Amino acid sequence: MTTLVRSALCCALALAAAGAAGTAAASRGNAVPSPQALTLPAELSNVCEADQQALQQAIGRHWRPSLSALDQWTMLVRSFACDLSGSKDLGWHRVPLRAYESAIRYPLTLTEVEMSNGRKRRTVKTYWSAAQLPAKIDFWVGGRIDEIRYDKRQRRLDARFPAAGSRVASTGANNGSGNHAVSQCGFTTLQFRQQNGLWLLSGIEPDNTPRC
Repeated sequence: MTTLVRSALCCALALAAAGAAGTAAASRGNAVPSPQALTLPAELSNVCEADQQALQQAIGRHWRPSLSALDQWTMLVRSFACDLSGSKDLGWHRVPLRAYESAIRYPLTLTEVEMSNGRKRRTVKTYWSAAQLPAKIDFWVGGRIDEIRYDKRQRRLDARFPAAGSRVASTGANNGSGNHAVSQCGFTTLQFRQQNGLWLLSGIEPDNTPRC
């Protein structure tokens, strides 16, 4: 084997090794991220009665580095879901949004999901300031959360409250004037984003379509 051929062969092997290493690195870089959704264990799903610190630790372990101000987020969620003492599950109940004006981050989105001709239809309304909010707008939540989801790109933390039994609920999209039955499998998702270090309500998504 001539020196020139030997040199070319070594160069090709070096390039192949470099390519393989690059492919492996890219593969590691494109690895499927850990699941976004955190399904809470039974002892933590009732946010009114669960140990608050244990709930925060569970969230922090799932998403690293830990999300900031989780204690404030937990208290805000408990205020929506529980009574003033924060220790009683009120069941599936209506929450008037106007009572929480100081806890809203604008723009606030209201996303309604309904079945139309066998298909889900999503309607999104965006409120850019308190002046745009209807005089009466409310939503339904319970004391239990079955899933917490974090969108790292949007820096948004969502909590999904499943409906407990069939109820009649008003929707914010029509200013509370249209009542309709909530499926036993329906739920409401509250979306939170930070502003000046504080978590504030940035979106509401009631979904009354069956999912089980």
